[in-house]
Amino acid sequence: MIFLRRVFLSSLLSILAVTFCFSSPVSAISDGNSQHIFDSALENIRQQNYQDALMGLTKVINFNDDLVGAAYSDRCLVNLQLQQYLDAESDCTMAIEYNQDNLEAHLNLGLAYYRLGESKQAISQYNKVIKSDRHDYRAFYNRGLAHFALKDYPAAIADYNLAMMSHQEIKEEQKTLIYNDRGVTYWMLGDYSNAVANFNQAIDLEPDNYTAYFNRGCLYHLQNNYIAAIEDFTEVIRLNPDLTKAYVNRAILHHTLGQNYNAFEDLEIALKQYKQQGNNTAYHKILAFKQALRQSQPSQFA
Repeated sequence: MIFLRRVFLSSLLSILAVTFCFSSPVSAISDGNSQHIFDSALENIRQQNYQDALMGLTKVINFNDDLVGAAYSDRCLVNLQLQQYLDAESDCTMAIEYNQDNLEAHLNLGLAYYRLGESKQAISQYNKVIKSDRHDYRAFYNRGLAHFALKDYPAAIADYNLAMMSHQEIKEEQKTLIYNDRGVTYWMLGDYSNAVANFNQAIDLEPDNYTAYFNRGCLYHLQNNYIAAIEDFTEVIRLNPDLTKAYVNRAILHHTLGQNYNAFEDLEIALKQYKQQGNNTAYHKILAFKQALRQSQPSQFA
């Protein structure tokens, strides 16, 4: 069974951790031209024009005026969005040299370390944020991700709980991420009841969250609740018909229940999608499974 850990990991890298924020407004007087370029770069970030933002912030840094620290901080953010994690690490480190109290830079440096597989260093950055602000749920949540990466699941659960207890307002989308990750962590601890409860909460909060349905479907499969698992993967496919893993998982379930014709239909879709994606390894694995299925029940595919 294939499962998704979270929406911003694995093959569904669509959201990074909830740390991103612009640097604090700069009150110092700076060159008018650099200020204009800086403001334009921030607008490009808002519009997700990251390459243009990167070029603009680099120009601001080259001015070497009072905006340079903020420019490093925001260029770190841009490099994170572009998945250029070594550059992000360098930029956030420079931003912190200019301002040790730049909590956004510490948060984003933690994320850069996390993406580079340096979870202990990420935790160190999040600890600095938490020491300054006990109510920053982002630091607790991201520290939970780092603890998960280190397989310290109880510590991850504790951090997700602290994130949820924050006095800060948490957007529904971000609560959904926390519920999903807390559910997967309970899963790793073998606490299936709490895992399902968290996936349920994610779905209640965001009914179109296909990741929660996907993960709950995988968990139902582990519990031999095949009908419920099929229903969840069917919902995933309705919400995201391009998620090939959902067809594969549903095909496995159909085969388990002896519904080989339905399994064959799902495998055909998966093969088509894997071919379009250029994923030859997955394509040949599914092709072998389909051929074995045909040979085992030839009368169903006549």
